[in-house]
Amino acid sequence: MLIKIAWRNVWRNKRRSFITIAAIFIAIFLSIFMRSLQLGMYDNMIKNVVGSFSGYVQLHSKGYWEDKNIDNSYEVSESVLNDIKRIDGVSNIIKRLQTGVLSSNNKLSKFLYVTGIEQEDEKKLTDWSKRLIHGTLLNNNRSSIIVAKGVAKYYDAKVGDSIILIGQGYHGMQAVGIFPIQGIIDMKNPNLNNMSVFMPLKVAQDFVSAKNRITNLVIDKEKYFDEIKIAKEVKSKVEIQSRDVMTWKEMTPELDQLIEADNAGGILIIIILYMIVSFGIFGTVLMMTQERLYEFGVLISIGMKKSKLMITLIFETIFLTLIGVFIGFIVSRPIVNYFHFNPLRLFGSAAAQLESAGFEPVLPFMNTFDIPFTHGLIIIIISLITCIYPIIIISKLKPVKAMNR
Repeated sequence: MLIKIAWRNVWRNKRRSFITIAAIFIAIFLSIFMRSLQLGMYDNMIKNVVGSFSGYVQLHSKGYWEDKNIDNSYEVSESVLNDIKRIDGVSNIIKRLQTGVLSSNNKLSKFLYVTGIEQEDEKKLTDWSKRLIHGTLLNNNRSSIIVAKGVAKYYDAKVGDSIILIGQGYHGMQAVGIFPIQGIIDMKNPNLNNMSVFMPLKVAQDFVSAKNRITNLVIDKEKYFDEIKIAKEVKSKVEIQSRDVMTWKEMTPELDQLIEADNAGGILIIIILYMIVSFGIFGTVLMMTQERLYEFGVLISIGMKKSKLMITLIFETIFLTLIGVFIGFIVSRPIVNYFHFNPLRLFGSAAAQLESAGFEPVLPFMNTFDIPFTHGLIIIIISLITCIYPIIIISKLKPVKAMNR
């Protein structure tokens, strides 16, 4: 009965109700749109960093991150690998051996980072086939290399050309070799493009005389699992006194700080938007109450409980809010889904700025259901809070005084 009365009361002043519903719709639509864009952009930036280089979690020798020296390599046992694989949320484990070398083509020279990889495992983290510009991917049985496009451009090299690599091997051994270029790859990051060379892990271990040793154990995770929790689990599986376990946030703190700062700004804008809407809802509820004080006085005088009037008012507010929220869901969902699968592509200076920072110049939207659910719930809570003052008015209402207004 009270629900039916509340629904009828919502449409007593259709113009005011439509204005309130429109305000709620605009607020929920903009908040979902902005938040989906923001979180989608962060997710894309993280994937660029994770997929290009770091992974979500890495395991190193103690002090390796500060001193990336081949002497800080280590051997990892199969039992430790199996223990890590069994951790909930771990999807892939990728072994790497990385060292700095001097490169040359007899005319020019350049400092590079050589990374020994197991191609099939590496493809589980990064889609190498999409990044390959020329040539073919690595063959674990061939002593050939893949160079990043910046390196190829510097040497004016093409597939089939060779590069001399000279570096320090494990425990002072000399590392020298001539390696043919098997492929050229775009790392999607200017720094990585200008100094990256890849070769099969076994070939890299032979090159630096570090048999069965690695410098980085990259740990990838399943979607929605927390990398910090996984890192803690990894620490419990290894000799933590001689190993460092780092998440992508620790390896790239600049990106983490950038996301945190931008996220704070986005949340502030949404808070301001909600404040504006809350005043609109409060004004509507207050006017609904003030215009009907005489009616309330009559109802109370003939025996209707004040608590029932309060419940009716709450239902009216909830109806207005739910209509606005529902329309916001219906309109925003297909738009967000479309831009999730068809990201906005940037051009000009904005695209150049993102590319120079190592990010793909696209703005994908995140389409998880928790975004509309969270913002819809926030709007409903705000609308319930705005009912507090009108409820106080009803609780203190004197029937005789109300009917004499």
